[in-house]
Amino acid sequence: MSEDVTMEQLVEVLPARIWYLTSNGQDMWCRRPYGFLFSTGQSAEDFAKAMGNGEELFAVGLDAGALISNEMLDGLRNSAVTRLFIDPSIDPDSGDVHGKILRLAPMN
Repeated sequence: MSEDVTMEQLVEVLPARIWYLTSNGQDMWCRRPYGFLFSTGQSAEDFAKAMGNGEELFAVGLDAGALISNEMLDGLRNSAVTRLFIDPSIDPDSGDVHGKILRLAPMN
């Protein structure tokens, strides 16, 4: 299920601490148009292993309120990330990614 989401709505659905995957310790790894956020560092790293893309990815955790800002959402939109998976999983048979998807609302 996809829905438009504002910054405030996104903070409400996320746990207090949110994790994302990175290869350099700062920039969020994504597969445009999708970004990926996780409730735990372990689930993020398990997802990275299951993706099997050969990249050296690791999880970084931050306070959700500090991570989610208008500037961050603008940065995602500017880099063509328009949807965020929350705690995604990978179907082992098909390789499809499943999970809650939040669509970033366009800027007015």
